[in-house]
Amino acid sequence: MKVDEDSFVRVDKVSDELLSKPQERLYWGFFDGRAHVKKSGKWEERDYVLCDRYLPYALGGGYVLSKDLITYVAENSHLFSIFKSEDASLGTWLGPLNIHRSHDTNFDTEFVSRGCFNSYIVTHKKSPDDLKELQNNMIKLGQLCTQEKRTRLSYEYDWTVSPTKCCERKDPSIP
Repeated sequence: MKVDEDSFVRVDKVSDELLSKPQERLYWGFFDGRAHVKKSGKWEERDYVLCDRYLPYALGGGYVLSKDLITYVAENSHLFSIFKSEDASLGTWLGPLNIHRSHDTNFDTEFVSRGCFNSYIVTHKKSPDDLKELQNNMIKLGQLCTQEKRTRLSYEYDWTVSPTKCCERKDPSIP
């Protein structure tokens, strides 16, 4: 598992969930397929020439790779172009492979958090104080949130459409 330092991980939930996941060729996280290649600023990509958008990738706040995929990346690293964004790089390297991509809305790993839900396995963009509060909640309450709240809508990744149409945010309470 790879996570950023500002992510809170429910290791118990990750371990439990892994029991029901494929043990090989697993790429598990919250995926995006619409992201434009950055043309300026800190994340400017001068060498990404494949397309004007990144290939689908699990967002870098946290994701899981099976051992065989880690081995594949390590053994072939000398062949890969390295881009500014580690998560977009990984999605590009794994793009043509026949693997199990598992989009999970319980990975709150976007650039802006979607709120607080006790079902979250990973939640990203947390301050040190937020991380302490989440840990204290787990110790005292056995859950992440004292009160669940939504600040942004999520989406289920639609693998049957082109990546630019993959990720439409919808209110889960509206059928």
